[in-house]
Amino acid sequence: MEKQQNMTCSVRVRLKKKNYFFGLGVLEILQLVEKTNSLQTAAATMEMSYSKAWKIVRAAEQELGFKLMDRRVGGVGGGGSQLTERGKDFVDRFERFSDETYEAAEQLFQKHFSDFAQPEAD
Repeated sequence: MEKQQNMTCSVRVRLKKKNYFFGLGVLEILQLVEKTNSLQTAAATMEMSYSKAWKIVRAAEQELGFKLMDRRVGGVGGGGSQLTERGKDFVDRFERFSDETYEAAEQLFQKHFSDFAQPEAD
């Protein structure tokens, strides 16, 4: 007899207008920008091209109607990116929202499926 695995639930948190524009991937890019002050470094850390990361952030900004990042073009002092104050606030809100969503989903899963979540003893 096959060994049964414990049952779990999976929830995906994304924001949508006409199309999905903000989820864990955009969140990770912005968190890395905040940490490194560089979209290029953030993209490289995620093994993503700079142009793709830039397109993802720009698409989110367009949907939201405000800038998430301020960008400085390279030169003698070098370029860089940092989150705007509104961008930081948005990232913080999304982090709290997604954390609470996952916690609520886990509680609901336990409420409705706790007796199914564990494999039955033989």
